[in-house]
Amino acid sequence: MKAEERKKARQLRHKGWPVREIAKFLSCSKSSVSKWVRDISLTPEQIEKLKLNQDRGRAKAANHPNSPKHVWQRIRESIVQLAIKDIPLRCDKQSLKIAGALLFWAEGYKRVHNVVFFSNSDPDMIRLMMRFFREICKVTESKFRGALHIHPHLDGRKAESYWSEISGIPLKQFHKLQTAVSKASKGKRDTLPLGTFTIVISDVRLRSQIEGWITGIKKWAVSSVGRTLVLHTRGQRFKSSTAHHKR
Repeated sequence: MKAEERKKARQLRHKGWPVREIAKFLSCSKSSVSKWVRDISLTPEQIEKLKLNQDRGRAKAANHPNSPKHVWQRIRESIVQLAIKDIPLRCDKQSLKIAGALLFWAEGYKRVHNVVFFSNSDPDMIRLMMRFFREICKVTESKFRGALHIHPHLDGRKAESYWSEISGIPLKQFHKLQTAVSKASKGKRDTLPLGTFTIVISDVRLRSQIEGWITGIKKWAVSSVGRTLVLHTRGQRFKSSTAHHKR
């Protein structure tokens, strides 16, 4: 019986069958089939066909609803949906002030002290910062300016109209279009099809006020961390002292 299975396995292998399929067809173990056919060399065409079949098998397994990829995707989506509910749709003014100051601290241009520059390619971030400038900083509409940096081969006028709609800044208040390769694109020509938009406000008082808010956040963070560390250290000392007395 084994001799017949071995003969058949070798015949199928010569035809380019994969070891897994031969084992399944003959109801044999993969290890047995592998041992029987290991001296058989496949043609380049047969090898290429096996690779294609393997790729299709991997793709099919990856797209299965119970594949690890899809299971973790559902887990991530569930966590995201729960986390969204943690943030109220109507935030108070203090929350908006802190959010705007933190974003400027992270993304704003801070080397100039008499003009506010905030650049980004994320439309939602631009929307949030425009709310911050309008509702918290009370910037008048006439003081806003828009600036766009975009790759030379892209449609700059279309992008300007897009960012004007996103920001609410009229096109007549836009600076001259700048066509250049953005550093954010990492040298790739189409990663930023609508370019990078910059909110510009010439106001030394506002720039100083935002800097003050950022400094206040820094002090709050340091003082909070300091208190936490002190309490943690005291707790550790108390535990050590208690353990020592018990001895």
